[in-house]
Amino acid sequence: MTGLLVAIWSAPAALMIVQSLMFDGGLGESLVRDGAPWVVWVAVTPRVLARADAGALRGRRLVGHIARALAIAALFGAITGALTYAVRPVHKLTFAGEIAMAITDWVPMQALVYAGVLATGMALDAARRRRAAELGRAQLETQLAYAQLAALRAQLQPHFLFNTLNAAVALARDGDAGGTARVLVLLGDLLRQLLRADAPQEIPLREELDLLATYLEIQRVRLGDRLRVEWAIADDVRDALVPQLVLQPLVENALQHGIARRTRAGQLAIRAARDGDRLRLQVSDDGPGVAAGFSLAAATGVGLRNTRDRLHRLYGERGALALATRGALTTAAIELPMREAGHG
Repeated sequence: MTGLLVAIWSAPAALMIVQSLMFDGGLGESLVRDGAPWVVWVAVTPRVLARADAGALRGRRLVGHIARALAIAALFGAITGALTYAVRPVHKLTFAGEIAMAITDWVPMQALVYAGVLATGMALDAARRRRAAELGRAQLETQLAYAQLAALRAQLQPHFLFNTLNAAVALARDGDAGGTARVLVLLGDLLRQLLRADAPQEIPLREELDLLATYLEIQRVRLGDRLRVEWAIADDVRDALVPQLVLQPLVENALQHGIARRTRAGQLAIRAARDGDRLRLQVSDDGPGVAAGFSLAAATGVGLRNTRDRLHRLYGERGALALATRGALTTAAIELPMREAGHG
């Protein structure tokens, strides 16, 4: 800070020295008489800036600034007068007279210099306050967004839990004790991962696929040979960041509205690939397809609605969910920015 102040106040000092050299002084005399007094401002500027805020020009504080401005101006003039007397070989005035004349000459200009320093300080303070306010608003918006995301995930987890428990209940009613036990063990494995207090909103795709594989193992216990799964995951996207539980609701939707309604085996395909700076995730099934007039925007199901809302809150316009039937396949497709774990 001191170095910066020295550099700043060297500018007016240099101008005064040049002016003195042009008219009535030698180099040594000009350096002492016209350059040295500006050291005063190196010393007092931090104190002036410390008092420069939005209330600096109100009431007693304004009076205080006027008094300080006059005092600093008088000090500057007195130092200039004393140095002038010290370096001038012939004296037309006494020491006191030289000081008095210098104070008279310098007070108006130095008072204006003080006003300039004070105005600069007030501008800097206003800029700091504005940045702090903007940062505070951004932090509040971020906190709100994460609170909303947490609420969406909190809705999704019980929904997922209840549907999985229903699968266990159905197996129990059918007298399949082994299948029921297997579902509950797998469910316990899933819950240990899902219900962590420190669970992030985004996880690497490979971890999401591990969760999904366990979930599909539960469904395979329930559906048996009626469920066939095809995986097509590109190697270069396994570390891509995705919202936790982003695929499970799409798979659940495909199973509930597609494969589970069929008496014969159904095909479920899960794909992930990179497309430039985008990550594409797809869940397809060969079930009966979506109903005529279906609108994803008007969907009321927890899984699809929450997935759409989470993508929007996390990625804005860069996150999208689409659902369509083409030929024998119904495909739920997600697009989001391609970002790898550890790369921000």
